[in-house]
Amino acid sequence: MKNIAFVIIVFIPFLGFVQNDFENGVVVNENTLEIITFKDELFIEQSKSETKLRELKSINDTIKKRKVHYDVSLGIFMPTNQVKLIGVKPTFGFSFGLIHKRMIYDLTIDVRFGKTSSEYQLADGTSTDHYLGGYAGIDILRDIWSNNKNQILILGGLGLDVFEIEPGVYRDPNWWETLFFGEDRITIDQPTNIFSPNINFGLMYRFYYNKKNYFGIRYKFNLVDYNSKKIFTDITGNFHSITINFGGKI
Repeated sequence: MKNIAFVIIVFIPFLGFVQNDFENGVVVNENTLEIITFKDELFIEQSKSETKLRELKSINDTIKKRKVHYDVSLGIFMPTNQVKLIGVKPTFGFSFGLIHKRMIYDLTIDVRFGKTSSEYQLADGTSTDHYLGGYAGIDILRDIWSNNKNQILILGGLGLDVFEIEPGVYRDPNWWETLFFGEDRITIDQPTNIFSPNINFGLMYRFYYNKKNYFGIRYKFNLVDYNSKKIFTDITGNFHSITINFGGKI
C-alpha cells in the first residue's frame, strides 16, 4: 500500500503537467522528442489565409477598376480652309471601350452626311455636290480633373477618315431580278471614296447625374488630307467637331 501511495503521489504532478500542456496546445512527440505547438500552427494557417484573402482582394479590385464604357454623340462637323466647300454638317457617333483607373480606351465610329455647300470638280471633268463622310479609329481619354459630379478629360485619337465623292450608280431592275433578288433597285458600280488618316485631339467635359451615367460636351480638332487624284478641285484643310454626348459605365 505504501508503494502504491508512493506511485500515485509521484505521478499525479506529471499528470497535471500533461493536462496543462495539452490545454496550452503542446504535445511531446515520443518518437522524435519534438514539441509541436498547436497555437503556432493555427497562427501560421491564419496568416496564410489572410495573405490569400489580400491577394484575392487585390485581384478583385483590379477587375473592378476595369469597366466597360459606352458613349453616343450628336454634333456638328466644321471644315477649315479649302475644304470649307463641304459646309457645316451634322455628325453622329458611337464609342465603346474600357475604363482602367483614369484612362479610357474607345473604339469610335462617326458618320457625317449631307450635300456640299458648293460643287467640286472630279478628275473626269464632271462636277458634284455629293458628300458622305465617316471616321473609324481608336480614341484614348485621360481624366485630368474630377470634382464631385464633374470631370474634365483630354483626348487623342488615330483612325481612318472616308470621304465619299461619288455615289454608286443604280438602275431599276426588270421583273425577274425583282422576283429573284427582291430589290427595288440594282447596284451597278460601287461608290468612289477618298481615304485619309485622321489624327485628332481635344477636350471633353462630363457631368455625372448618377454614379454611372453622364451628359457631356466634346471638342476635337481633326487633321486630315482629302486631296486626291480623283478630285480636280483643291480641298486642302482640316475640321473641327463639337458634340453633345451621353454615356456611362456598364
